[in-house]
Amino acid sequence: MRRLALIALLAVCGVTQAQRALRIPPVRPGEVPPDVAVVDVDPSFPVRVHLLATRWGGLASVYHGYGSGNLVDAQGAAGFDYGFECEVPFVANETPQETYQARWKGPFKLEILTAEVGPQPHFHTCTLDLAMEKRPFEPANTAALSHGVSSALRKRWQDPDFAYEEPSPDYPIHFHAIDGQREEDPFADHGWGTANLAEPGAPAVQGAEYKYDCSYGFITNSQLSGFYQGRWVKQGVQIEVLLQRPGSDKVDKCTVDVNLQPQPYPQSRHIAVSPSARASVGGGVANP
Repeated sequence: MRRLALIALLAVCGVTQAQRALRIPPVRPGEVPPDVAVVDVDPSFPVRVHLLATRWGGLASVYHGYGSGNLVDAQGAAGFDYGFECEVPFVANETPQETYQARWKGPFKLEILTAEVGPQPHFHTCTLDLAMEKRPFEPANTAALSHGVSSALRKRWQDPDFAYEEPSPDYPIHFHAIDGQREEDPFADHGWGTANLAEPGAPAVQGAEYKYDCSYGFITNSQLSGFYQGRWVKQGVQIEVLLQRPGSDKVDKCTVDVNLQPQPYPQSRHIAVSPSARASVGGGVANP
């Protein structure tokens, strides 16, 4: 009996020690209430930004996501896309007059001030990695962002790239990504969706199902009039698109497999291409 009791005691101690060694269970998106804009003015955050959209996912104390917004100042508004990795997520501004207080942390980095919801909220900051747009966002020209955010960090979160805005004559194709999904693994960024493709000299705009496997992936165009600049790698089969990496002036390239359709797609088809259908769009090419 004493031996059995000793074994039971050791087992209980082992379980207790194992429980103490365990970290806090992963936090799933939605279980932590997102922060909101701070109302009281903080002079150390003199910049004002209006966030139109935000998406996020995460595990534990790391939340990652992307969105779009406008920088508001005396000279008017300037549009930007952004990616982030922060301890607490946040919501987009609810009204056109509402803004987040912010300050510059670098040429392409903006730190916003956020607050928990409640009578005595804790304040947080989050640094947004920016990719500037040529024009500000307007309600009539703002697309509904597709999901595109993984809630499992199989590797360190990597912000999606956005459309490179400086004109490049060697990339004459206008590739407008309408809907899409993306996921990451330790080797590459994988994406698929639907798009419209306009080419100089072509009689009409064509639809395209697409997929890619690249070091840096991208999401749908956040402006309805936006597009990725591209060029043919294999005529009618593969195009190479130019990407803007958020938080820097680095330009990336991604080879995209396309399955052309005779008719263009309407805006926001809400992921017409499922993961199981990706195999029908040729083999992907990974870029270093």
